[in-house]
Amino acid sequence: MVYKVDGLDLQRRLGLRSTTPRWAIAHKFPAELAWTRLEAIDIQVGRTGALSPVARLQPVTVGGVVVSNATLHNEDYIAGRDASGNEIRGGRDIRIGDWVQIYRAGDVIPKIADVDLAKRPEGTEPYAFPGTCPECGSEAIREPGDAVRRCTGGLICPAQAVEKLKHFVSRAAFDIEGLGAKQSAARTGLPTEAAKSTPSFEPFW
Repeated sequence: MVYKVDGLDLQRRLGLRSTTPRWAIAHKFPAELAWTRLEAIDIQVGRTGALSPVARLQPVTVGGVVVSNATLHNEDYIAGRDASGNEIRGGRDIRIGDWVQIYRAGDVIPKIADVDLAKRPEGTEPYAFPGTCPECGSEAIREPGDAVRRCTGGLICPAQAVEKLKHFVSRAAFDIEGLGAKQSAARTGLPTEAAKSTPSFEPFW
């Protein structure tokens, strides 16, 4: 919601900043929260080799939208720490089977806000972040000072190969008409979701 001064003469007197008017202000409502069960944690490999954990959720409606996936950022976030090593969520880690609180950041991106330890199933163990790439089996290393773990496979990694090609032909790069994400995956002989490829893949170039 936006509140603004209605009179045009007052708007002219108040003027503008470099990017925003002084006569209007935005009001954001608190994010809607919902609880659901975390059914699995999958690892996706991006263009730069970054291993990104994704929460697979029991579908739940949040702010009028059915949410079944949420970002988990990196291994520190799952363990209940921020990039500086400080505790978040009171240090509570996220485990498969947990009841988690979901919200949509900016009313768009689903994220996990909290974990209900009272409903945590017995026998669950802390999530072990993989030390190898789930797509090509190459070692996944985390450089000092880096928040993410990255696959070292380069173009032998099918997920990286597809994502690099998709970026190359995208509107932000060479903007090649008629060659998008679906065609890029098909040209490499992989499914549209690059995460379903096999280690035996070799780049076509």
